[in-house]
Amino acid sequence: MKGFLGTLLVICGLIAAGWFCYEPYIKPLLEGSPTMTDDSVIPDKPTVAEKPEESAPVSKPKLVTKPKEVAATPKPKTELEQFLEKRYPMPEILPLETIVDGWRNVPPNAYPKAVTSTETIAFDLVVDGQKIGSSNLSPGTELKPVRLVGDQLTITSLANPAMNEVLPVEKTDFKQRITARYNEFVAFKTDEVEKKRATAKAALEKNPERLAVLLGKAPAKVDSSGDPRIGPVKASLRNGEAASVTLEEAKSFTYNGTETIGGEFAGTYETVTVHFEVTTIFGKFPTEYKALLKGGKVHAWIDPITDDRI
Repeated sequence: MKGFLGTLLVICGLIAAGWFCYEPYIKPLLEGSPTMTDDSVIPDKPTVAEKPEESAPVSKPKLVTKPKEVAATPKPKTELEQFLEKRYPMPEILPLETIVDGWRNVPPNAYPKAVTSTETIAFDLVVDGQKIGSSNLSPGTELKPVRLVGDQLTITSLANPAMNEVLPVEKTDFKQRITARYNEFVAFKTDEVEKKRATAKAALEKNPERLAVLLGKAPAKVDSSGDPRIGPVKASLRNGEAASVTLEEAKSFTYNGTETIGGEFAGTYETVTVHFEVTTIFGKFPTEYKALLKGGKVHAWIDPITDDRI
């Protein structure tokens, strides 16, 4: 009897426990309507698939391009400016590499008066063909360049020309000195032409009549090379009275008649304009001089436009 009652109590306890658990957990699963709570298990196959949350589109950074700089339109050149560019052209100077033939054939008149070495030079002292000693010249001592053959430069002592030595040209400033001289010449000629143009422009703006002749708007002078009055001009050139030009470089002579000149040689003269083509190691340069004649002789040479002394 006691065993039966014990078994009955166990069965009743199991039923009571089952009912207690059925209400909050088992019932929803049996009825097919699961709910989501903090303690719920997510079903393997949800009835409605969740749509993933759409993220906001990421905007690409805009490329900011710098506006192109528009080059300023050059101001048109006046008729006078165009004339001055032709009358006083920039020199067509040959490239240095051409002048020195790639340093294989440097013209003698392009040699610097002196060079220096980057190292001590040992000169042999020779008397009657016999070496009697040596003399060392420290780096930086000026030496005279004599001859460049290939990459070997023969130099002599300025104090004693009988002392000579051969050394690599790269151990001297031979090339640097020639290059510096070349650059100085280019800068000088460029500045010279620019100054002439500026002076001539100011002079011609004050003298419209002369400008008209030069621009071809008034009768021009003809070549007077055969005129006997050109004789004194040629004689002056032959005697070297005109700076930097020679008779052989004169290409044409124009007799201008009587003119009134201003500036340093103010007065009235018979004048002759001479066109030259000057040849230098740097190239050929056209130029013009004006001869002032007084008493059958050349009194002075001036610039044909500015009246400045040559």
